[in-house]
Amino acid sequence: MSSPDVELFQSFCRRYINKGVRNHFNDISGGDDGSLSLDVPRQAIKRVCLHKDTDTLSLTIGRLLIWWVEAKGLFNNIIYGIPSTDFDIKYTYYPQVKLHFSEGRYDSSSNERRPIRSEVSFRWREEDFSTTNITKLAKKIDADFGRPIFSFGRGRELWTYNDKRTGYTFQVYVQDETEAKKIIAQAIGIQDEGAPDWERNLREHKDKKNYGTQKTVKVMG
Repeated sequence: MSSPDVELFQSFCRRYINKGVRNHFNDISGGDDGSLSLDVPRQAIKRVCLHKDTDTLSLTIGRLLIWWVEAKGLFNNIIYGIPSTDFDIKYTYYPQVKLHFSEGRYDSSSNERRPIRSEVSFRWREEDFSTTNITKLAKKIDADFGRPIFSFGRGRELWTYNDKRTGYTFQVYVQDETEAKKIIAQAIGIQDEGAPDWERNLREHKDKKNYGTQKTVKVMG
């Protein structure tokens, strides 16, 4: 014999959860009396999710799990956890555009090393990822970086540019501040107009290691 709380719980599911299930599957006719085919996925899910008066408590819980995981697509949505007011201004889930750079073979061979490579990326804040917009973006990158070919001085100084409002979080290793501003401004200019806010967002990170001092390292004694 079930307790009043269990009856209340199952009555709630039949009244309110079933209403949500029927609204979600409003493209499918038929109730839970066997008219829904188990061979058609959406019909089968609707039939499984609808609560009945004869359900046991374990079956009620099972139907809820199927409803929230399968029909509602629980794992397809982002779960933020602790409420925060700054999710609306973050761009973590936007497409990432990566710009690849490589040092010329002559410069690298004259210094007896492999060509230095760099990658600079940013989030593309576009809502419509149509072929037209992608082609427009590609032409903009080609015009800004390929005609003429854009270059900057890669170095050991680390400069960061963090702008929460627009989602930019650059980390670049360059020769000096001028080169940092050069590559960051060029990347930002692909989708934003106006000068970056250097005073607020640009920072230099000092490296305590002195690369100008040579030292000897023993290998196998």
